[in-house]
Amino acid sequence: MKAFYYITLVFALSLTSCTEIIDIDLPTAEPRLVVEGNLDFNKVGITDTVFVKLSLTTDYFNLEIPPVNNARVHLIDKEGNQYLFQELEQTGRYYSTEIAKPNDGDSFKLKIEYDNDLYEATEAYRSSPEILEVKQTRETFFNDDYYVLRIYYQDVPRANENLNYYYLLFNEPRKRPHPVVLSNEYSKENRMESMFIADKDIEIGEQIDFELGQISRNYYDFTMRLSDAINNGGGPFQVPSGQITGNVKNLTTPKKEALGYFRVIEKQQATHTIFEQPKS
Repeated sequence: MKAFYYITLVFALSLTSCTEIIDIDLPTAEPRLVVEGNLDFNKVGITDTVFVKLSLTTDYFNLEIPPVNNARVHLIDKEGNQYLFQELEQTGRYYSTEIAKPNDGDSFKLKIEYDNDLYEATEAYRSSPEILEVKQTRETFFNDDYYVLRIYYQDVPRANENLNYYYLLFNEPRKRPHPVVLSNEYSKENRMESMFIADKDIEIGEQIDFELGQISRNYYDFTMRLSDAINNGGGPFQVPSGQITGNVKNLTTPKKEALGYFRVIEKQQATHTIFEQPKS
């Protein structure tokens, strides 16, 4: 990969300029498989449509993320049943509509065949607490007014585990989804509260969607590392800014490891409509 740096020297007296082109070779890494294996089951219904998204790492300054087409993706449940995923219109998104709702603790194995390599990941399904309530207030931060939403759910202890870990996703209009992970370290067996500050330009009548899921400690650690990489600048899977490995292993060529994660959760959902409210 080459980058061109243009240096322009402006001479005020002559009102002329010259440009020097400096051609610098920058190293590029071999593309790696990126797996977004989010098997998120809803509480209602017998089966769900679940997705696995595959893409490749790309150069740091490349804004286009190349999808992985024509891979073979299938899932194996605890009974040994296999489900082949279909690709959605060459998008790199593979889906299945045949997988029945699992029970808490049921394990799944994801297998991906791509570019003569076999990748595998194993994860157990976790049920999640229901969203009990969403409260809205209007508060002032740094002299600006914001609508603040607080989401409540009940923490329930799990056998043989010291802490519980949760994943929340907030979606508001005109903004990118905002994911958050947290533990119950200071709220064991209590009513949990998570706070979200809406964009100050949000309008009355607009909706904010919430997703909640209980996750494993490994996925919690992975998401924290991912968040650190994003906050430090650049995309999480662009080569120079950091490679974050998850639980997807390359069985054929171990040194060519995959990036991303395979999770299996029960997804709780809620929607809140912003209403006009005086400052508290």
